[in-house]
Amino acid sequence: MTATAGGPGSWSENILEYFLRNSQITTEDGAQIIWCHAANHKAQVNEALNSTAHMIEADVLLPGDGSERGQPIMAHPPETTSDNTLQEWLTEVMKSNKGIKLDFKRY
Repeated sequence: MTATAGGPGSWSENILEYFLRNSQITTEDGAQIIWCHAANHKAQVNEALNSTAHMIEADVLLPGDGSERGQPIMAHPPETTSDNTLQEWLTEVMKSNKGIKLDFKRY
């Protein structure tokens, strides 16, 4: 989906307006938004994608040595391994109509 800056589906669209426009909430009330937290591993993100959650929160772990050798993975310290890379995670989540929140961490 291609979106213009500030238009429907763009990164700057108000999240409440997005879910209201898509009939996923009934009023512009943040209390109606359902979250799924720590959906880092493949099983967790699949569970989140198949749930009633509107928003998926996950943690991106960046290589700590500043190199570009290691790919960002989906994990929350003290965990430093994962069955899911950031690219794999995004590929799956972008197929849905869920909102995302990513927390970036360095190990």
